[in-house]
Amino acid sequence: MSNKIPLSRRAKKLNCVLDFMKTYNIAALAGDGIGNEVMAEAIKVLRATEKKFGFTLNITAAPVGWAGIDAAGKALPDATLALCKKSDSILFGSVGLPDRDPTIPKEERPERAALLRLRKEFGLFANLRPVKLPKVLSHACPLAKERQGDGIDILVVRELTGGMYFGQPKKTEDIGGGNFRAIDTMVYTTPEIERIAHVAFKAAQLRRKKLTSIDKANVLENGILWREVVTRVGKNYPDVVLEHMFVDNGAMQLMLKPTQFDVMLCENMFGDILSDEAAALGGSLGMLPSASLGATNGNQTFGFYEPAGGTAPDIAGKNLANPIAQILSSAMMLRQSFGLNDAAAAIENAVTKAIEAGNRTGDIFNAAETGAKRVGTSQMGDAIAAGV
Repeated sequence: MSNKIPLSRRAKKLNCVLDFMKTYNIAALAGDGIGNEVMAEAIKVLRATEKKFGFTLNITAAPVGWAGIDAAGKALPDATLALCKKSDSILFGSVGLPDRDPTIPKEERPERAALLRLRKEFGLFANLRPVKLPKVLSHACPLAKERQGDGIDILVVRELTGGMYFGQPKKTEDIGGGNFRAIDTMVYTTPEIERIAHVAFKAAQLRRKKLTSIDKANVLENGILWREVVTRVGKNYPDVVLEHMFVDNGAMQLMLKPTQFDVMLCENMFGDILSDEAAALGGSLGMLPSASLGATNGNQTFGFYEPAGGTAPDIAGKNLANPIAQILSSAMMLRQSFGLNDAAAAIENAVTKAIEAGNRTGDIFNAAETGAKRVGTSQMGDAIAAGV
């Protein structure tokens, strides 16, 4: 009998050793509101994962948003941007405070001056937002159980650097008589549509092999081009079923029959709106992670990872926020940017175990649910970290 280790086992063992030796540099930008609280729990879980799997995470915090304005006079301080450029990925919280935002020019507000700038700076063109409804949280979904089917599992793929949010001209102009005209321009090019379409089709190949492309081709020139290009790209993926759907119908179908969707491909604004609508199907925005990806360099993809929810200043500092979206965003970081699939799966499984054990933050708590216990932000993080 041969004493040689089979090649597949040797390769797996080698990969484990290489992972153990790897060091990853992460910029942790918590931002405003609940950002610091949920970021702390994500880092807590990452540290537990780091210890279990043996890789090293150099996590460096830096201010952004109103925290950046207070610290350095602008939403994206020069030092914060420099840190991001030296890092392998960005783990982001959320920015913006509704009470303070109107006090500065719109161009300097955190969403434009920090969030949109980071997307453009790093070419983060592909936004992935997975929406899953755990069966034990069926009560948190606004739809009747018969509409939930065997479970809701949707991936929204959103183009992130084109469309209405970045098109020029973008301005408000005085047209006299106390009246103004606001102009936003929706612009897409063939290459922009092609590259996001490839991301979506490849994602569909790893899932249930169905892609629904969202547009408004009956009204918008952008929609016509979008549909033509996506159709052409789809011919490279014969194993994926492609359908086209107008955005208004897509919004309705998400409520009528969400289980029909696998991967939804959307331009920037449509994806922004529909992914937040879809988030409600998962029980809460506090459950929805996201990844924004740029170009791949070798085996590593630079990414920006953030929860889909906002700063929620009304509950900030009260240990009430749901940290799961931030924690699952960190799992996406391990998988998408670093290829640490086992570690990412460990975090995702730990989230599932914590939920199945009855742990509930206020947004997903139902007093009538048997075995459920209301916990705070840090307690939910503790439960997940313990389950890694």
